[in-house]
Amino acid sequence: MDERALVLVVTVAFLSLYVIGIGGTTATAIRIREAWRRRKPEGISWEPRPGRELSLGAPSLPLAVRRLRVAGWIAFPIALVLALFANPAFPMLVPLTVVVMVALNAFYFTAMQNMGEPLTLTEDGFRTGPRGRERSVRWIHTTELMGARAGAFKGTRMSEKGEWQDPKLVPNAIYYRLNHALVHAPKTLRQRWGGLGYYDGVIHNAFGVPTDQLLTAMREWRRLAIEAEGPPFRRPRPGERLEKRSDTPARSETL
Repeated sequence: MDERALVLVVTVAFLSLYVIGIGGTTATAIRIREAWRRRKPEGISWEPRPGRELSLGAPSLPLAVRRLRVAGWIAFPIALVLALFANPAFPMLVPLTVVVMVALNAFYFTAMQNMGEPLTLTEDGFRTGPRGRERSVRWIHTTELMGARAGAFKGTRMSEKGEWQDPKLVPNAIYYRLNHALVHAPKTLRQRWGGLGYYDGVIHNAFGVPTDQLLTAMREWRRLAIEAEGPPFRRPRPGERLEKRSDTPARSETL
């Protein structure tokens, strides 16, 4: 086998790995979302009670598919570079690779917009993410919760009660901001360029419930948690003594 044929085989191998990884992920996401859409919805009680946890499921990818997706994205730039620059003897390989990648990426990002992560509301805070990779946020560290319409590369704030709501911008996510005096919350490039970089995290609503109901419930759980903590610590006034609180929140948070 000569050198040109060997390079072509390697290019096709990486391109095939990309198609299997990203195409398989796209097909799985569509199938999971369709099964999720056909499920029978259950009634949800949003009322917060002491010791209660409210868990909301969401369509998400299995672990094996997530690993296959990683392999596909690793193969993506390698296959693209090889197809563009390493195979001048096969000119039809370049347009074929570009067409396949553009079409597959479009289907992938469209399908992944319908996927989400489980959410659990607790008396102390909320948890997001699959089991074993959950991220926890405490209510007392959350300074703001806001509904928004989130797309792949931008976000638009949801109208509050009494404001006009664009019917084309149905809210599909909840953004939250943390108290940076208590929590170190570094932001990714996607968060900074997503149109709502002021916020520290986002919860995509793929739970099959209206976003405004979820937002109202989270605000109520947060309000009760803050009230249970009592007034914030402050310096004593002249002639006044404040007892030291033993349950002062920690200055770290897992995100």
